[in-house]
Amino acid sequence: MLDPNQPPATLSEMAQRSFVRFANERCLGAKGTAGNYEFATYAQIAERVRVVAGGLLALGLTRGDRVAILAENRPEWAIADLACQMLGAIVVPLFSTLPPPQVQYILQDSGAKIVFVSDQKQKQKIDALAGQIPDVSAVVTMDEEAVLAVPTSDAKVLAFRELEKRGEIHLAQHPDDYETSWPAAQAGDVATIIYTSGTTGNPKGAMLTHRNIVSDVDAVLASIKELKQGDTFLSFLPLAHVYERTAGYYLPLRIGAPIAYCESLFTVDKNMAEVRPNVMFCVPRLNEAMREKIIGQAKSLPEGKREKFQEALELAKKAGAHQGGLPDAPGLGLGEKLKHKVFDAMVYSKIREKFGGQLWAFVSGGAPMSPDVGALFLGMGIEILEGYGLTETSPVISVNRPGKIRLGTVGPVLEGVEVKIAADGEICVRGNTVMKGYWNKPDETREAIDAEGWFHSGDLGSLDDGYLRITGRKKDLLVLANGKKVAPAPIELKMTSSPFIQQIVLLGDKQKAVSALIVPHLERLKEWAKENQIGAENDAALLKQSAVQQLMRKEIDAQSSALADFEKIRKVALLSEPFSVEKGEMTPTLKIKRNIIAEKYGHLVLE
Repeated sequence: MLDPNQPPATLSEMAQRSFVRFANERCLGAKGTAGNYEFATYAQIAERVRVVAGGLLALGLTRGDRVAILAENRPEWAIADLACQMLGAIVVPLFSTLPPPQVQYILQDSGAKIVFVSDQKQKQKIDALAGQIPDVSAVVTMDEEAVLAVPTSDAKVLAFRELEKRGEIHLAQHPDDYETSWPAAQAGDVATIIYTSGTTGNPKGAMLTHRNIVSDVDAVLASIKELKQGDTFLSFLPLAHVYERTAGYYLPLRIGAPIAYCESLFTVDKNMAEVRPNVMFCVPRLNEAMREKIIGQAKSLPEGKREKFQEALELAKKAGAHQGGLPDAPGLGLGEKLKHKVFDAMVYSKIREKFGGQLWAFVSGGAPMSPDVGALFLGMGIEILEGYGLTETSPVISVNRPGKIRLGTVGPVLEGVEVKIAADGEICVRGNTVMKGYWNKPDETREAIDAEGWFHSGDLGSLDDGYLRITGRKKDLLVLANGKKVAPAPIELKMTSSPFIQQIVLLGDKQKAVSALIVPHLERLKEWAKENQIGAENDAALLKQSAVQQLMRKEIDAQSSALADFEKIRKVALLSEPFSVEKGEMTPTLKIKRNIIAEKYGHLVLE
């Protein structure tokens, strides 16, 4: 019997409570065949979870077995995950962008017994590993077409709907299996193994328990009390990412809120207008892209309106900078305050409407956000609550609170989470949200979690009046030939505030000075070149133009005034193609693999 006065101890208990309490409320939604969003209720999702769990039992799944999910976001992802939680199976999520060799490594390392795939494209990755993943006994496809593409004699492959049918039959024959299984989970049981991105080597599987995740969900809810059952969440970040899994999926499930899944990463704007979400968990790149589109709107306006629009954006940025507590950010004068109100009615409200008109907050994590981006949105009446977390901490450690944003920080630490700054500046975390350890890696676990239970994050930071600030990463420090240490991340973030710099990676380890590889914002650069009558036959040729080189130098110098002399960028190389996951230069969570990039392009700038 579930005690409503006690917080849930496990994910299975948490889900079952919501299934009962919010039975008739909207739960999971996706685009239907008619082109509209269609939602299943909590009761309907509960029944699908039950029969999928029955199907997994029919396939021989037992408590502690590992189940991999290689799929894009969709209701079946959540249903498969919850079914596993009800049975005590351990879910191993994989990014849908991973190539077969990385899929192979994770499946082999985790010993996954069953793999869920979304479609034929993902199933082909499993097909390519035939004979190399002997532990896998079944592949379940969420799209029917992926099953039709294989011989019917291949008993290892079945469709999601077929799994549900097998579950109905199994539970009809064994009616007590499900009801005795889900209450058996313990708070300390491993719920999932999430493989870290691996910027410097093979990924490690972080073992997160039911207690870890439930504690993090409840800590976020205790810290952001504005989150409520009536909020609609729009999900677009990969569920394979612990951030979206905990905050964008388990959290709304905990409070009985509806979750709508974006069709793809390329339809976020359209889906926002359709779903009219209240909350979105995102990464800074989304907000940066939105800023670019907002600024780009000015180009299509007549000259007079264009100037007013640009003035409105500058005033929003100024207002947001002051409101967000940026150093030396002046407040608005009386005339500016009146003008800001006019712009709110004429400009900002229309921009908010493009986001659905109901959005009260973006919650940003996964990477550092430029304060300029946060200031612009804040000044337009949209709060971006920047936070910080890690896979190993389930993940959220800190987050800015509504109405109390301090730009340039990742907010106060969550209730129930302990943080200390070590003597060398490293951020250390302790509490119920810290992982059990790394899968099959006891030595790495002991290195990460000390005898007193402190997890050593590898990130550098400081606490300022209760607000956590990230200043770099220990292993990412560039140690120059003269012994000076440079933290590249804050400098890179500062440089990307230039409208002409899309990506930048600093190098300089064991070198005399800092150098940079820069991917310019090519569309803006081409516009600038056209305005200045600079021609080139292709992108690579454009980047070699002396005028372009001078422009980039000017942009770098403009962002360098606050840097120490040894931190300033001395040598620059411009690249015409962005760094990408596909080329192995970034992790699936879009973190730069500095060592790989140095190997590939270092010869352009290093001595």
